[in-house]
Amino acid sequence: MNIHPIFVHFPIALLTVYAILELIRFNQITSQIYWFYVKASILFAGALGAFAALSTGDGAEHAVAKDLRPLVEIHSTFAAISTWIFAFIGIIYVVMWVNKTDWNQQIFDSRFSNIWGTILNIATKIYESYFIIILAFLGLVAITMTGALGGAIVYGPNIDPVVSFFYHLVM
Repeated sequence: MNIHPIFVHFPIALLTVYAILELIRFNQITSQIYWFYVKASILFAGALGAFAALSTGDGAEHAVAKDLRPLVEIHSTFAAISTWIFAFIGIIYVVMWVNKTDWNQQIFDSRFSNIWGTILNIATKIYESYFIIILAFLGLVAITMTGALGGAIVYGPNIDPVVSFFYHLVM
């Protein structure tokens, strides 16, 4: 039984919404305290779902016709790229979230303070720079490519103009 379709749609939706929220840079919105937590929650749910979709995709890979295997491999590659981009962003968000809690001081008071200081410094530089926006944009492109190629596998390469564009870009 192919359960991959059950797991793919929520991560696509959640990670797309996260990336769009990350790309929105209006000071009236980004200065709100809750904005970080909204983005982080959507990102965490989407990234966890992406790992589930990635693992169920490995099982679904064997159910497709042999002539579609090259397309499935490219789809699988973009799925992995998408998942790991958003997982990396998720790690940055975890570090930043911990920094906003009482745990941060407890870590600094422990024997891991030097390591934590370095991790926090790197995460802060990434989070507060345009690099996080670039990562979110690259993740959005990768997940769009993944979804389009998935659509080409299931419905054929000419189902719509977006799917056709991405299909002909890689095949």
